[in-house]
Amino acid sequence: MPATNDMDLLPWFAYRSSVTAVVIESGITSVSRLAFANFSGLISITIPNSVVSIGDAAFAYCSDLTSITIPNSVAYIGRRAFFDSGLSSVTIPSSVTSIGDMAFSRCSNLMSINVDTDNSVFSSDNGVLFNKTKTTLLQYPIGRTGIYTIPNTVVQIGNHAFDGCIGLTEVNIGNSVEYIGDMAFAGSGITKDSIPNSVINIEDYAFSDCRSLTEVIIGNSLETIGNSVFFNCVSLTSIIISNSVTSIETNAFQNCISLTSVTIPNTITSLGEGAFRNCVGLSSITIPNSVTSIGRYAFSGCIGLTEITIGNSVTSIEEMTFAGCVGLTSINFGNSVTHIGFMAFSGCTGLTTVNIPNSVISIGWGAFENCIGLTEVNIGASVTSINGSFTDCIGLVSVIIPNSVTEIGSFSFAWCTGLTSVTIGNSVTSIDTHAFGDCIGLTEIISYAATPPVMAYGDAFRGINRTTCILRVPAASVGAYKATAFWRDFVNIVAIE
Repeated sequence: MPATNDMDLLPWFAYRSSVTAVVIESGITSVSRLAFANFSGLISITIPNSVVSIGDAAFAYCSDLTSITIPNSVAYIGRRAFFDSGLSSVTIPSSVTSIGDMAFSRCSNLMSINVDTDNSVFSSDNGVLFNKTKTTLLQYPIGRTGIYTIPNTVVQIGNHAFDGCIGLTEVNIGNSVEYIGDMAFAGSGITKDSIPNSVINIEDYAFSDCRSLTEVIIGNSLETIGNSVFFNCVSLTSIIISNSVTSIETNAFQNCISLTSVTIPNTITSLGEGAFRNCVGLSSITIPNSVTSIGRYAFSGCIGLTEITIGNSVTSIEEMTFAGCVGLTSINFGNSVTHIGFMAFSGCTGLTTVNIPNSVISIGWGAFENCIGLTEVNIGASVTSINGSFTDCIGLVSVIIPNSVTEIGSFSFAWCTGLTSVTIGNSVTSIDTHAFGDCIGLTEIISYAATPPVMAYGDAFRGINRTTCILRVPAASVGAYKATAFWRDFVNIVAIE
């Protein structure tokens, strides 16, 4: 039987919708990868005793295939071999020594997986598939409903073991379990989850898309909440994180829209990229002093968030960390933050005042872009560069650039149409194109720079009425400003009083 990665190359694939029965001739030793995948009308398959291998996804998506007899010659059942088929029960013969991941996953009618007692590798208990010693639970039949208690012999819950078990409302995980595999409960119907103290490892996506899950308690042995572990658990309202946890990884709680509060214990040192992204119900968050890094997008889209407190160990606020938090009204920066990154607070339209601490050295492009409610910003005395940081802050009335700043990057305050007054510190040497472009409300610019800052890449004040806007400069520098490109276009250049 030919092996292929393309179903269209199989000579019988064109008849997939009309074939109802398949008889494989004696002498065939393997059913190849994708051999009968997506044969939606297939209801009967006869496999001879010569077959030793059923390839990956060989019968995947055969929705009408309700039963199959696997002969005692088969040693290998591939990954996704019967994925999303119509099987209601299956018996694993004694000859099978290998079963690939998700071989029977998403079979919505599957009620039992039985294993021949003479099988040396696998076993079953009440229709649930285990390894021989019952230390690893491999597959729970997806068609079952209600409550299930995991036997106390189980140490590992395998990858995809309960994946898609939508009718399952509760699983009691015993104190013997140490490991929960990839997507182990993904898309299941469980409503609460108490992870025992014995669990030391939960793999990626383990409880993702559990849309009925409302409550999670994490035991005191787990150190890492892995990638997307609770991703898209839209009903989750309560999560208790133990003090053993040191890291919350990428997208761990993304899209948990019902989560209203979370306490981050002071044992945690890192919050991964998108960790709480789009948790729209969160109203406040305190990041403890133990946290040293917060990943990109960690809280972006948390539209209900009104207040954040950033601990004293965080040195950088990364790209779009709090972007789109439209309800945010208060930011309490820690005293170690040195960098506010690209679009970190962009679109936080509820902010009215921002106090940037003296620890901050640089403010990245678009850091506060489109914060239209912002009326006041106090820039700390250590900032050396501002780069496109406050564009479209239409509510901003005045701004003072401290003496520490040497460069004002392009578009830094562009389209701040409510801005009436700008004070430029004495260390600024360059102002890039459109830095204050289209700030049409500007009536006064005060520059303390003795040497007119260079506008090497174009007019920084494009769109400003230079007839009515007064430019105030040091008395000894009036002549220099009147002689310098772009500055000399101001009609009223006067000495600072």
